[in-house]
Amino acid sequence: MKKFALIAGVLATTTLLIGCAKKMMLDDPTLYDQYLTRTYNQPAGKCFYAVQVAFAERGVELTKVDTDRGRIVTERHVIAYYAVPGEVGSLSDRYYIDVSGNKKQCTIKVSKYKAWRGNNEWTWVKPDEAYAQIWEPLFRSFEGHLNDDEEDELADKRSAGSIDDVVKRRTPDLQKIYDKYKENKPGFGGKVTLKFTIDSNGDVASISVESSTTKDSTFDEVVKMAVSTWNFGRIAKGKNTTVTIPFTFSTDEE
Repeated sequence: MKKFALIAGVLATTTLLIGCAKKMMLDDPTLYDQYLTRTYNQPAGKCFYAVQVAFAERGVELTKVDTDRGRIVTERHVIAYYAVPGEVGSLSDRYYIDVSGNKKQCTIKVSKYKAWRGNNEWTWVKPDEAYAQIWEPLFRSFEGHLNDDEEDELADKRSAGSIDDVVKRRTPDLQKIYDKYKENKPGFGGKVTLKFTIDSNGDVASISVESSTTKDSTFDEVVKMAVSTWNFGRIAKGKNTTVTIPFTFSTDEE
């Protein structure tokens, strides 16, 4: 079951629903440039992964994950319930996110944002309030995954050990993703088998889900993107190496 915030009547009344704060139309490009775009000194692949895992932690399903174009689209999901005099309802939203860049720098941009009060879609938003309460915490969750395991990545690049050594060292990263993901899916588990190529620099050059028993393509995609950011050192010694590795995720009860 997803966990939703409960917005008290006073907060909802004074910020998101009424008041005289600055408003911007949701089709205004300036809104997205000013409030919903950030650039980081991180590889684009890692940024793409960070967005996916952040939404997975929040229990938000992804309706589109286009790795080639760097596009991620979320489901419409409830972000809060509110209560004001004479009305009780929910606030929900949906994100269209583009991730661009190269191996040294990335830009994460919300290119389109949709929001609803009940079944009524908003055409405008109060950007300062939305930024403080909704967008800034979301970007912080992206950044949390960009900053993870920097020392481990450096160790991987220096490593002269085997592929199995790197897999063993980095698998706890996947376990963290699983532990957070299953909070919204009690009893969730299964095996994800990945097939990928390691190039001469130790980077994952291509990767695919060979098979899965999780019955959850969103989780499988997050695991795939996480592994795509790994580095195996110069294990390949001048040539590409293709491997197939299963990752098993089981509940504590098993």
